[in-house]
This record gives sequence, structure tokens and C-alpha cells, in this order.
Amino acid sequence: MLINDMLQLRRKITAVPAVLFFAALVLLGGTAHAQAYDRTIISGGDSISHHYSYLFPSFREAMVKFRDGRSFTYQMNFNTLLCDMQFINTKGDTLTITNGVDVDSILLDSSYFIFDYRKGYFQIVAVSDAARLAIYRRSTFEPVQKGGMGEAKQSGGVEMINSVSGRQGTIPLVLNQDIYVVKKTTYLLIYKSGEMENAGRAAFMKIYDGDKKSFEQYVKANKINFNEQGDLEKLFNFCTQNKM
Repeated sequence: MLINDMLQLRRKITAVPAVLFFAALVLLGGTAHAQAYDRTIISGGDSISHHYSYLFPSFREAMVKFRDGRSFTYQMNFNTLLCDMQFINTKGDTLTITNGVDVDSILLDSSYFIFDYRKGYFQIVAVSDAARLAIYRRSTFEPVQKGGMGEAKQSGGVEMINSVSGRQGTIPLVLNQDIYVVKKTTYLLIYKSGEMENAGRAAFMKIYDGDKKSFEQYVKANKINFNEQGDLEKLFNFCTQNKM
């Protein structure tokens, strides 16, 4: 994406400064909607780096804005296994951003990323005056325990393996046991107040000008799946078409 286009997108979004933005965030309630899970096994003796996957097909030019007002461009991509932003340095090495706390925002492709030091990256995929549609991704790594017949079973509770859940994504870490990688994707509506809520029916109704009947008719006619990004973007545009 060209830098001029990215600058235009930056002006359109007019995001709340990240420090104030995340200080006000409150996750309202929970629901099975607006969430997707994916679970795979990586075998002992394998390297985590062999299973890296990326949000975009290739690294591409991104603009990084820091909290102190500086901005730079890098070739970047989002690692969906580590849920971390990575960049290519001048030597051609692929590295993970380690000073995310200093980052205000990242413009990458047609999306806008905001970093929270407690949670990680939120991808903003649609914007209106009423709200923003965001995607939050998180991976956890759980040791696999063997059942009585030797079959794999998930261990009781979630044990985070810190050496692969931190900002060390570029280190080829060879596992000493089988692990489950559980990827969780949550779709959220972020309101002007800074509060956020899972992007389900109730949340969309809060930003819709019409009545519940017309809303439900649209959802039914368009077969909206509340666990699919494309469907949620379509519904977001429908609900905010008079609020842009």
C-alpha cells in the first residue's frame, strides 16, 4: 500500500491516542459469538519457527507511529502464531518488535493496528463515527498429556510456556514435548467511549439507527455469520451507513 494512501487512512480513522484509548477499555460480557478457535499439535523435537503463519501473503510497507511523535516505514507482517508484529531490518533479518510499549499505531495494508502492552495487538478493520470493528488474536501453548491408551489429551487448565509466548518469535525454539497451539480470534466493537464488546447482535444494535425487525431481516437475508470477519464487516457497514 502506498504511503500516501496510508496517510489518508490514518486521517480518516482519527484514532483516540493509544494511552487514553486502552486506559478506558472495558470488555463487556461474554458470548460464544464473535469468537473463533483453532487448535493444532506441534510435536516434540520440532521448531516453533517451522509453523509460523502470517496475516498477509507477504511482508509489505507499513508506517509505524511512536508515542513520542516519530514515525518510520518498515516492511512488516503480523505473525498469527505468535500474535506479534514482525519486520525486516536493513540486513534482511526478520525480527519481532520488542518495544511495542513505545508504539502508538501501525498502518499495514488496509488495516490499522493498536498495541496494548497488557494484551497485544488489536487490528482495526472498519471505522465509523459510532464505533470501530476490531480483531483481537491470541495464542496459547498447552502441553499435551498422554491418555491411558497413548492418545493425546489436553492438560487440565492452561499452562503458558513463557519461552514462546513472549517477544521471542524469531528464535528457533525446539520443543521438548508435544504442545497444543490454541488460536483464539475475537471480534469486537469499540465504542467512542473506549468501551469494547464482543461483536454480537446486541453490540451491533447499539450502533444501528433502525429497529430490531429491520436489523434481523438484514441478518437473515444476508446469512450473517457472527464468527466471520467478512460478514461482520458487511453488517458493520449496514449498521453505520448513515454515521460515516
